[in-house]
Amino acid sequence: MARAKGFQGIVGRKKGTTWGTATVPAALDGIEVVSLVPSGGAAMIEDNQITGRVTQREASAGLRNITVVLQTALRYEGNGREIAYVLGTAGVPATVDTTAKKHTFKIKDSLDAIFNTLAYESIKDTKVEELTSVKWNKLKISGKAGERIEIEVSGICRDWTDASAANTTTTIDSITLPTNREFALFSQAVLLMNAQGGAGLAGGDAIYISGFELNIERAMEARFSTGGGDKCDEPIETGFLKVSGSFDFPALQDGTGGNAVFLAEAMALTRKKATLTITSPNLAGSATEYFNHKLWLPNLQFGEAKVGIPGPGGQTWTIPFTAWHVTAIPTGFTTGYVDAVTWDNSNQDATDALA
Repeated sequence: MARAKGFQGIVGRKKGTTWGTATVPAALDGIEVVSLVPSGGAAMIEDNQITGRVTQREASAGLRNITVVLQTALRYEGNGREIAYVLGTAGVPATVDTTAKKHTFKIKDSLDAIFNTLAYESIKDTKVEELTSVKWNKLKISGKAGERIEIEVSGICRDWTDASAANTTTTIDSITLPTNREFALFSQAVLLMNAQGGAGLAGGDAIYISGFELNIERAMEARFSTGGGDKCDEPIETGFLKVSGSFDFPALQDGTGGNAVFLAEAMALTRKKATLTITSPNLAGSATEYFNHKLWLPNLQFGEAKVGIPGPGGQTWTIPFTAWHVTAIPTGFTTGYVDAVTWDNSNQDATDALA
């Protein structure tokens, strides 16, 4: 008798071409996960016909509303697909410093035709599950002092099956992982921020944080028609994409690296610009380009930021923010980086994340 053991799980994903038709993950399509949680299933259409009994007869199968959440530690190489599936724009990376590959992920207005198949083995050599087509519409990156940075993506699925003709116990064993496995650590992060219309960001603009969260969320829903029967059509956007998040502070302070000024700026909705850079100590290039992630926020405003006196000790506090796109590139930002967030990632993966 075989029993499921999470540590034996194998997970792979492969870009799809036709909504509802499975693709088969193989070499380099694997991803290590902390957790993978599908939810939902076939809705029950209850039988409300009166039969003379106080109980009901069996239900009929309704629509399949299925979602999935995948959580993993952020790596410098290996999470590009998750970022690209939500933002929508990737492309062949640029070669930098001989061997480094710089990926630029930008927000695309529509995610039409951008989805993948997710396959995973839950019982070793016995049972493989498949999420046939997944439209990823939410991404969260977060970090806390002393920990690895985490990335979480959520998606809307057409179907779930444990009897796929495409993804089997044979195909799942062909899945391999990226070569470079280095984790992004919170201790490697640097936040720079100053006035949205001010000078280019520099070392003197460093803000000292003890944690952060950034959410990219597309308003999207599954819709059903006779084209799919009880399975959803390709999900569609229903509103604006939102970029939001928060910064955590180890103390309320003024002066260099301080944050007390943000209290008044939040009340005034003062506009800021920022970059969050996470840099490995190891080279991706031959001399100067390190493995890194860099998030560019050209226009953000703080939300509620009122503090009191919670007790006799020094207080930690958190300030939320929302990011917006701009029409004019801020000083010091790369040409074309006008989206609410643009994400650069340097590693040694030469593949287009959306290929």
